[in-house]
Amino acid sequence: MRARKSLGPTSIRFTTLVALVVLGAPLSARAAEDPFEEAPTNLPAVPDSNVQERSKQAPPSAPAGSDANFPTGLVERLPSSAYPEPVTRGLYGGSLWLDMQGHQWPYYPRIGVGVSGYGWVDTMYKRTRIGDPGQSPYWNNLLGQGRFALRVTPTYSDGNWFVQAQVEAIANINQQDPQPTVADTDDLWVRTGHWKKWDITVGKFEAFPVYHLGMGLDLNTDERIGAYDQTQVASKVPQPYLASYQYYRPQNASNIALHFYLRDLVGSSRILQLLLAPIRLELLGQWGNKGPVNTMGGRPAIIWDVGWLKVRFAAEYQYKFAVDPGPNYENTEKNRGIAGSIQLVFAPWIELGPNIGRARNDVFDANSHGLNTGASGDTWSYGGFVNIQPIRDLILGGGVNIATFTNLHYNTVTMENDRSSNTQAFGAIQYLVGHQLFVKVVGGYAKSHFDRAFSNQNSYDDDMFSVRVRLMYLY
Repeated sequence: MRARKSLGPTSIRFTTLVALVVLGAPLSARAAEDPFEEAPTNLPAVPDSNVQERSKQAPPSAPAGSDANFPTGLVERLPSSAYPEPVTRGLYGGSLWLDMQGHQWPYYPRIGVGVSGYGWVDTMYKRTRIGDPGQSPYWNNLLGQGRFALRVTPTYSDGNWFVQAQVEAIANINQQDPQPTVADTDDLWVRTGHWKKWDITVGKFEAFPVYHLGMGLDLNTDERIGAYDQTQVASKVPQPYLASYQYYRPQNASNIALHFYLRDLVGSSRILQLLLAPIRLELLGQWGNKGPVNTMGGRPAIIWDVGWLKVRFAAEYQYKFAVDPGPNYENTEKNRGIAGSIQLVFAPWIELGPNIGRARNDVFDANSHGLNTGASGDTWSYGGFVNIQPIRDLILGGGVNIATFTNLHYNTVTMENDRSSNTQAFGAIQYLVGHQLFVKVVGGYAKSHFDRAFSNQNSYDDDMFSVRVRLMYLY
């Protein structure tokens, strides 16, 4: 069995580059709601009746107040101010703009129940060419996919301190990613803290994103998986590693995270403002169970953001172990990795950036009586994206990502390990109709390579061409 290398000089150079960029960047400019507007849109004032004054708060030991004491008009569609943009998130309506990048949202410094969500429907065609001579030479697939989310966020706040809960009820139609057939819940959490300074969040939610894919490869789409066939099923195609063992919402576990927003925590020192104010920090832990297996781990992440320049980084460690300690039930995994990215935003014209990720996983099971060398291995992921806005409401985007997985099977004759790769490229065009309806067309190409040196089977490639049309409405 070959010995694996450490994270190595590539990762060290990447981390050094990130540090140099952070130390050298200037202070940020504030973001307008729409960069094409002649003047920023004024945010609506918070109604006085919907802010609980400190002097009127009951002591902690007192019972909860009656609903009759709350002001009227508590339920509302979340206003634009609920989606913070202290610095430019990205091109208006683009993929970076849709990514909340760790901001404390929904920002709702009042008493009330915010309602929001989204709905999208995809119509997709894909053609897969299969390199395995034992299968049909190609497939043609017509796919319809859709997802609807209703998000409800009750909030109690005095304007500074707050407590929130949030639930996202999800309805699905015919998505290829594994998930419940019809309905599910995404977010389900409780959060408390101080607006724009810190909070603690417990429940089911996504961690800070650090690897941005751009306008294609959308989550919960068949395009996201890459090229696969009946033998090399989707689960065997290596996916881009986004520091993602604990990034997505856990299905059978809970997250607990401390968030710090240094912009309003640091003093007036210009040096501190330059270096620390742009930082958003997440310290996340995960704890849970899925049938016979327990899971636990941690994922610290940092985003340094001055608007035109964004630097993101995360590291993680996840440990899974069997509920039953008996040798016949051994089921242990050790997963760890690092990922990071840099984005440049020159609003309102262009945004772009590279990504990189490296992960390792070791799987021990009763069938292998120790390390399962076929399931254990190393993953590399790297790529980048670019979005261009030539005219208002029209965005053109493109990107490439490559993910490789090398397992620990080792052929002593050929001196090779089994290896698989997934190369994905896309081009996209999106038009925002009336600032309400997103209409996007994505053309994609993916190529998967399956090298089975250990088993002495023939290696082969699959590739896929796809076209997808998405209609999306955010509310």
